[in-house]
Amino acid sequence: MNNLRRNHAMKNALLLAATGLLIAGLPFTGLVGCGQEKPAAHAAATEVACETAPAALATLPVTVGAVASVEPAVRAHVSTRMMGWVSRIHVREGDAVRAGQALLSIDDKDLRARREQAEAGVREAEAVVANAEATAARFANLYERKAVSKQQLDDVTTGLERARAGLAQAQAARSEAGVHLGYLNIVAPAAGVVTRRMVEVGDMASPGQPLMYVDQLDRLKVVAAVGERDVSRVAAGDTARIAVTSLDGAVFAAPIARVIPSANPGSRTYDVELYLENPDPRLRPGMFARVDLTTGERRGVLVPRSAIVARGQLTGVFLVGDDGTARLRWIRLGDERDGLVEVLSGLTGGETVVTGSATPLHEGDRVVTRS
Repeated sequence: MNNLRRNHAMKNALLLAATGLLIAGLPFTGLVGCGQEKPAAHAAATEVACETAPAALATLPVTVGAVASVEPAVRAHVSTRMMGWVSRIHVREGDAVRAGQALLSIDDKDLRARREQAEAGVREAEAVVANAEATAARFANLYERKAVSKQQLDDVTTGLERARAGLAQAQAARSEAGVHLGYLNIVAPAAGVVTRRMVEVGDMASPGQPLMYVDQLDRLKVVAAVGERDVSRVAAGDTARIAVTSLDGAVFAAPIARVIPSANPGSRTYDVELYLENPDPRLRPGMFARVDLTTGERRGVLVPRSAIVARGQLTGVFLVGDDGTARLRWIRLGDERDGLVEVLSGLTGGETVVTGSATPLHEGDRVVTRS
């Protein structure tokens, strides 16, 4: 009996020992599993045929930007010297006119009446002169026959001169009436295009009041407003860049014609004038433009526009490393000009950037340069 109990106790002890070893081995196994986790295998790099270009370090102009407006080089403000009702308009906005072509007419009833009155005055003065001349001739004969005195002849001669002066005055009044009538028929002062009309038939025209604009559009003027900090750094003859943002590809280069030395009272800016000869036919007076005025030079990094990669609001370029691996580099961009974009930060110049690829390029791909 005692032997049976001893055998049973030994079996339990052996069972407990085996269980303890198993439990003690579990954490060890877990630790080995966690601490010796194998790294994930990287996918093999893909070879992508690409076109590349260097990030060039170049000398760039230091520019000052200014808001500008496009104006005609020559604009005629058509007006009248006489007051009257507009009776007829001969042209429409957009019509091309030649010098001397009729533009509009002002009612001339009053002036025609004044001219008829002046005509009547001339006829009356002519009659007075004719009578005075006959009287003077008669008195001259009488004086030769000693029938009248020298004083009487002088009085008659003076009357003749007064009559002739009256005739001249009447003729001048008639001429003045004719000139005033000419003011009522408004003609184009020069060849151009009617760009704006401010009156309609029946409106009252007053002396000096603009009635319409006639612009010469074969030459345009660009007027830029430059601040007082920058105006001293620009001068006539400097080349400026003009961009009309509302038109695709409307970018021009023109020299500065002149810098107005006095500031505009309201804006406290200075006008800088440039001229465009035979401009783009799409340009119209009144369009806004941006003018970049060169004030110096600086060094900068340029990359082709095709190299820029956009990811939401971020921009970058793929750089090609010494081992041929593509790496995406985030950059900050500046102005674009002639297909090249300035890189303000992120590149130092001399790097090789990808400008095009046969298939979409990803980080880590191997770049194979296309011949």
